Amino acid sequence: MFVTIAAVVALACAFAPPPASARTRLDARVDALSDRVLLTRDAAGLVDPGRQRRARAIADLRHGASIGWAIAQILAVWWLWRSGTGARVRDMVRRRTRSRVAQRAAFGAVLGAIAPIAAFPFALVSYRVGFNAGVTDQRLDVWILGYLMRVLLDAAIGALVVSVVLTLVENVRAWYLYVAAGLYGGALLAVALAPIVPLGTPHKTTPHAVTALATEVARAVGVPDRPVVVLATSRRGNAMSVRAAGIGPTSRAVVGDVALAHVTEPELRIALAHADAHVLTADPLRQTLFAVTLFVFGAALAVLLSDRVGFRRDDDALSRLALVATFLGLVLIVLYPIYTGYARNLETRADRIALAAVPDRAATVRAMVRLADDDLVPLCDRRSIRWYFDDRPALGGRIAAAAGTADPCPGGGPATANPPSSPSP
Repeated sequence: MFVTIAAVVALACAFAPPPASARTRLDARVDALSDRVLLTRDAAGLVDPGRQRRARAIADLRHGASIGWAIAQILAVWWLWRSGTGARVRDMVRRRTRSRVAQRAAFGAVLGAIAPIAAFPFALVSYRVGFNAGVTDQRLDVWILGYLMRVLLDAAIGALVVSVVLTLVENVRAWYLYVAAGLYGGALLAVALAPIVPLGTPHKTTPHAVTALATEVARAVGVPDRPVVVLATSRRGNAMSVRAAGIGPTSRAVVGDVALAHVTEPELRIALAHADAHVLTADPLRQTLFAVTLFVFGAALAVLLSDRVGFRRDDDALSRLALVATFLGLVLIVLYPIYTGYARNLETRADRIALAAVPDRAATVRAMVRLADDDLVPLCDRRSIRWYFDDRPALGGRIAAAAGTADPCPGGGPATANPPSSPSP
């Protein structure tokens, strides 16, 4: 395994960060494309070919690191149970405290921390790939500190979940209903509060011109009361971002300051329309409910599978949680493409609604070409990669759908000569 990790790190480090002048050169190249070229040329002929080769190589590295990241965590919790280490940790905690809540919390903390610790080498590879590609300029020490904070947070969440779930199992007959309700309620609360709670990426003052443009676009899409906020995404990376966030009254269009530095006004109009389309159809709510439903189903299936494995002499309900976590990881790996397929459908619908509300096909294509060049997004991932990993349709297919040109992605749908002029139901 260590040889594999070393090889991947070596490949990642082979990509040097782009010079500071790359941004200006790339933006100038995309700005120079005429509307006629944007709407008639194949998507592969619109993007920078050198950047595309690099984007595909980086995507391959990151997807490989993602696979290793997931498998490392599953193997870690499997080892915790199979080696008897989990039972020894349980016994050690029991010798130090008689509180059953403290015992469960300590074991949950170990269970929550061991997975991200095992996945650290693969997370480091993904970070180095992004850093060397220029997608982020976060220093290594800052990234490691952030990762350590995530490990501590996972440990705290593990302690809380194990304590609460096992207490419910002992005292409540229909404990699983309470657990499911807690998962749904917690997820919805987190998504609803995300755009208004001052955590994570800090907010910036929204320029008056952006507010005026956003108000105009929101009316055109059909969400006139939707606010817009600008985030200081440049503090964490160099990727462009315009997205929808929040649920119901907390719904927002969230614009990164990196995007404001790159895009033209027509492109920003299209990006805001896309975010508003997600607000119109309540996609953050839909995705949250869908993801939690898959997780609840996966957890139930993991418990069922773990019950088919016989108890060892050192086993009890606490130590076997590592076995349940192992099966949960395996089940979620199988269920993940169901989630990404659902997310891709929502993105496709948002593309259609945005183009109907702001029918500027040239600006739509220009924005996607800029995304491909500046953020090193491949036009087409491998078909198996798209099916499993991508939560958005292939960028080449989206360009083809907007311009009515040929889809450059193998297995993509046919080009649409006349893109829909009305939102899909």
